[in-house]
Amino acid sequence: MIQTNSNHFSYRTAIYCRLSKDDEQKGESASIQNQRDMLEHYVKARGWNIADVYVDDGYTGLNTNRPSFQRLIKDVEERKIDIVITKDLSRLGRNYLQTGYYTENFFPKNGVRYIAVNDGVDTLQDNNEIVPFKNVLNEFYSRDVSKKMKSAYLTRARQGKFTGCLAPFGYMKNPDDTYSLMVDEETSWIVEKIYNLAISGYGVQAIRRILFDEKIPTPTWWNRKKGVRNVFTKLEKTVKDGEYWWDCTTIKEIIENPVYLGHTASQKANYQFKIGWISDKPKEDWIVVENTHEPIVSEDTYKMANEKIESRKRPFKTGEESIFAGLVKCPDCGKALNLGRNNSKKKEKILTCNTYRRYGKNLCTQHRIYFDTLYEIVLADIRKNADFALKDEKEVLKALEKSRDTENEEEQIYIARKIEEDSKRVAELGNKIEKLYDDWINKKISENNFQRILEKSQAEQDLLTKRIEEMERKVVTSKVDENGVYKWIELIKKHKNIKKLDKETLNELISKIYVHEKEVVDGEITQIIEIHYNFIGNTDSLQVSYNL
Repeated sequence: MIQTNSNHFSYRTAIYCRLSKDDEQKGESASIQNQRDMLEHYVKARGWNIADVYVDDGYTGLNTNRPSFQRLIKDVEERKIDIVITKDLSRLGRNYLQTGYYTENFFPKNGVRYIAVNDGVDTLQDNNEIVPFKNVLNEFYSRDVSKKMKSAYLTRARQGKFTGCLAPFGYMKNPDDTYSLMVDEETSWIVEKIYNLAISGYGVQAIRRILFDEKIPTPTWWNRKKGVRNVFTKLEKTVKDGEYWWDCTTIKEIIENPVYLGHTASQKANYQFKIGWISDKPKEDWIVVENTHEPIVSEDTYKMANEKIESRKRPFKTGEESIFAGLVKCPDCGKALNLGRNNSKKKEKILTCNTYRRYGKNLCTQHRIYFDTLYEIVLADIRKNADFALKDEKEVLKALEKSRDTENEEEQIYIARKIEEDSKRVAELGNKIEKLYDDWINKKISENNFQRILEKSQAEQDLLTKRIEEMERKVVTSKVDENGVYKWIELIKKHKNIKKLDKETLNELISKIYVHEKEVVDGEITQIIEIHYNFIGNTDSLQVSYNL
């Protein structure tokens, strides 16, 4: 539609208003109501018809991901609008490329006239050469504001102030100081429940199912209840009882977040001007200020919950899951022992090193043990230690100290030997890769074989290198923590008459179980099982003999 200055046609006019958080600093002159009043007066004075008013309050102009703006664009494409009017160019947007596209391409192509009142921009006129320069200046302004805001957030983060829009689930912003947090009694019990489930050995998927079964609403639901956000997740919209469908990522973030220890953690993500979120930062790059508010969980609870979640693996492919899931480890590669069944008629349950199962004997050995055998060993050891813990506490401490001294010495020797073996193998693989490359260049092997052998060699090299790094970081404590011993005594003495093992009991008592590879000693197959208890570590190593 070619538009003229004639008032005989009642133009369908779209009023667009936008305000971002940095614009709020300008005061009432930049407010949504001020923009609307001004533009409505402008339109009515010319006898035009107001088709609709589109408002984006609290949205940046650096991108077009604004709900009302997108609705405006759709109405333009459907030929419902003749004129789009804003207070100034910066209200339409501050990204000069995107804003230029709409003023110079999109609006004219769709027969729409655009007016920015305060900037004197009118696409019907021929005096708009200054528009591209105004768009660039608007973006420079946003870039400068972004730098200042980033600097201010960084300063507050180092001071331990909470700068998020929403308080973490389980907390609320202090009404007397919005930069600090206080426990929300209405929801903090849910956070405690999640941690307790994790300590009991449940993975995030299992925790999610329990929360759903018990009809515990999600954080989004609680936010809506409090009037914070009127948003719905996809599940809440499409699934029956969607308000109880927790996201696994949300549960994992709650368990990993040090805020529940009473610490403020900030600067967790990388952001880029105009683009926004780029990636999450590793935990070591977060800014963490300790003891800034009341904790919801204790240090022991937080540590144990994270260790349990970190150690858990997916259930066996048949859907069967071991009560030892997340606890049984290979002492050589550090990976879990996965549950399976042998090929005998009885289909007995066995546990086997995951690295061996995936990569074969080149990277690790089986560390194979029957599930029932391990079950009986652990049950007997808990009973024995429960009896031991009921004795004189000083004697218990003395015995553990002696055991720890021996353990430290043996572990240091073992670690040094494994580092030497793995380092030697890494060097061998490096030489192998160099020779492999020469053979490929000289056309002694095909490209397909070169790629296949290279990938396999590099995978083994990467795994060994990570294993060496983990072993080098491992620090063996030379002293027994007395407080830990007393906690362990209180825990284990409750199980003197234990008759059956379950996931909750195992995770309450034990942090990990190492199953060593079998060896032949004096004509007998012998296997070492290490049981590491929570709070005190390894009480002893059990030697299990098998008759040939």
